[in-house]
Amino acid sequence: MRRHRLLPLCALLGVLFAGLLPKLDAQDQDSADLVLLIDGSQNIGAENFLLVRDLVLRIIEQLDVGRDTIRVALALYHTNPEIKFYLNSYESKSSVLEVVKGLAYSGGDESNLGTALEVAETLFSQTAGGRANEGVPQVLVVISAGPSTDDTGSGDRALKRAGVITLGVVIGDAATADLEAVATDKSFVLPAPDFRELANMDDQLLPYINGVIQGTIIVQNEYSQLAVGKRDIIFLIDSTMGPAVINIVREFIKDFVSKMPIGPDAVQVGVVQFSNVPGFEIGLNSHGSSEELIAALGAIKPRSGQTVNIGAALEFVRENMLRPDRGSRIQEQVPQLLFLITSKKSSDSVEEPARALLRMGVLTLTAGVKAADEEELKRIAFTDSVVFMHKDFRGLFRNPRAITDALSTLAGVVVTEGPTEPVEITTVHTQRVVRDIVFLVDGSNYIGSANLPYVRDFIINVINQVDVRPDRVQIGLLQFAEHPRVEFYLNSYNNRQDVVNKISQLRLTGGSVLNTGAAMNYALSTMFEPSAGSRKRQGVHQVLVLITGGPAQDEVKTVADTLALQNILTFTVSSGQADEELLKTVAFVEDLAYHEARFSNLPAVAEIIMPKLITVVGDTAVTEVERDVAFLIDGTDDVRADFTHIRNFILKVIEPLDIGIDKVRISVVQHSERPIPSFYLNTYQTKDEVTRAVNTMSPVGGQNLNTGNALKFMKDNIFSERNGGRGAQQVPQILIILTASRSRDNVKEPAGVLKKEGVVPFGIGVKNADPKQIEAMSYNPSLAVKVNDFTELSTILCSCWMALI
Repeated sequence: MRRHRLLPLCALLGVLFAGLLPKLDAQDQDSADLVLLIDGSQNIGAENFLLVRDLVLRIIEQLDVGRDTIRVALALYHTNPEIKFYLNSYESKSSVLEVVKGLAYSGGDESNLGTALEVAETLFSQTAGGRANEGVPQVLVVISAGPSTDDTGSGDRALKRAGVITLGVVIGDAATADLEAVATDKSFVLPAPDFRELANMDDQLLPYINGVIQGTIIVQNEYSQLAVGKRDIIFLIDSTMGPAVINIVREFIKDFVSKMPIGPDAVQVGVVQFSNVPGFEIGLNSHGSSEELIAALGAIKPRSGQTVNIGAALEFVRENMLRPDRGSRIQEQVPQLLFLITSKKSSDSVEEPARALLRMGVLTLTAGVKAADEEELKRIAFTDSVVFMHKDFRGLFRNPRAITDALSTLAGVVVTEGPTEPVEITTVHTQRVVRDIVFLVDGSNYIGSANLPYVRDFIINVINQVDVRPDRVQIGLLQFAEHPRVEFYLNSYNNRQDVVNKISQLRLTGGSVLNTGAAMNYALSTMFEPSAGSRKRQGVHQVLVLITGGPAQDEVKTVADTLALQNILTFTVSSGQADEELLKTVAFVEDLAYHEARFSNLPAVAEIIMPKLITVVGDTAVTEVERDVAFLIDGTDDVRADFTHIRNFILKVIEPLDIGIDKVRISVVQHSERPIPSFYLNTYQTKDEVTRAVNTMSPVGGQNLNTGNALKFMKDNIFSERNGGRGAQQVPQILIILTASRSRDNVKEPAGVLKKEGVVPFGIGVKNADPKQIEAMSYNPSLAVKVNDFTELSTILCSCWMALI
């Protein structure tokens, strides 16, 4: 029988000094929300992972797991976290143990504990089963064997603010510093010199967990927030200072932000980095709370460069940041503050850019170390009293009271003896684009509050590059998890600033169920309607941008095909646990699917996606064009049971086509040992006639396929002028070949003759078709498709339409 050790005296002292107070008069309680966060990277290794898993099993076995007692959630982390189950996924200990027993080693070069902590925050949410609002204690146990490869600050602060008690088990000593930084107290990090010592770690860890459950360990966190009026503050950071210094600056800004009343009616913060060229990082209106802003700050990385052009950076701020569409409230007389931080002398002139900012009433503060020129910084700052110089940044920010006081109290417009006329603010020059764009945003726990700022930044970055108004680009947005929810319609807002303001206030619905297909269908029926502002009847291109971070839990391919049929161009933007390969089939074509390994990379995708977002035409309807389209289909006895699928496939392909004697002509030929025409290109003149003919077709029968002979027949007869072929009139001729078995004769030579005649064959193989033959028959390899079953034919409709268009 195991004997639990008493909580060591040194740990209790650590609790007291850390602001964690033993709750001596606590009532008996037996409930807690326990999240286990396990290093699944190469730090652990496949063999040692089994020892970690056994430790987790022993811990859970000794807890009273249940819906109303101790709820358990678990995630593995490496490059990206893998949520294995939520607090509300299982209600019995046996179910939890069964899942843990089945855990497998993930592997991965990176150990992103910071990202994992942000995911852990979502695991404690109410929608994921968290009961913090009921006063149930929240406990996080991190088991790690190596240092984090990303910044842990954002997730750590969020968990501490939420009152989560974080415990750690560190294997070896490489991860000690990281775990001590994120643990509620350093004494809450339990060391295991090697993996063999894990056999005894449950004895050491359980007293801490039970202490929280029984209410003898509680958290008392106090965060002070300064009473500050409205102000817009922009940090202009020299990005050549290196990762260590950038981290110090970033932590200073995070600490400052955590004490500010951040919001659209209070303090707004923006960030620009610069070297020889400036680069936008965070807009003033990108984030509506300190938590979101701190998360975004965690993603800032240093940029390469040896020289700095401070003059160009000041001009960039004036032209690109002090604008209403980027959140600046300068026209509302809200104080505008700019804080320049640099370690070098500028390689360009700073005088005129500094004066231009001064004339606008911007209050510029400067800080410099190392090779920074103090006299130059004085010329930039609006007064010498806000020039801060030090030999190094650690010293500069060790006691930052003077800087924070200046940033939080300075106000007013500076009047100078120079010109007083306002300086014209440069506006964004956008292309003349006319589109209806609907964003469909994953609002589930797979995104989570930690990653929402990156999603919002991506959307805002897209919107800032288009001209939002009723006669140009209209924007709509809905989010979804288990159910969809409209945030605003295409006709809800008629200018960019109103749209950006609304997106800045976006909050996730939460939830662990992700019905992506249902949400896409809802978007089709709700957002792309005239009543919602859609201009599809006026010929305006309709665009859906799906943004998701988790796996779809319902059917999406069929819905994607339906959207394509309705002339809606679907883009996908994804990260996290989203199924990258599936989303390639959801997008209208594969290269309209964008996947990033990290959510923090999403804002930069806006620049990548824009050229196609504003230029690609997604119409599947072939209007005002002429085509000769012939189907050569397998009619053997082998397809008799599946012939309905073949008929339906033909009907779906021709559904968007504008069929007519002077437009698109259709022919269908069945073949087995020999080809048998169902109808020629000039047999029918309307879509209704063609549809009726296809619906009445039945398989001609036969034992074997002679597809080569059938291809020769198509050239000599179906595409001939006497049977309606218009090749001599330069009308494009397309042949769609569908077979379910291997041809007995040669297909390469007759297919080659067809291609030389200008016919474009599109090969589709099903079941036992020979992939090499399908490729040989097709115009090029990209027009050769193989599916396993006839039921999968609907998944290739987009490919067919693109070939026809």
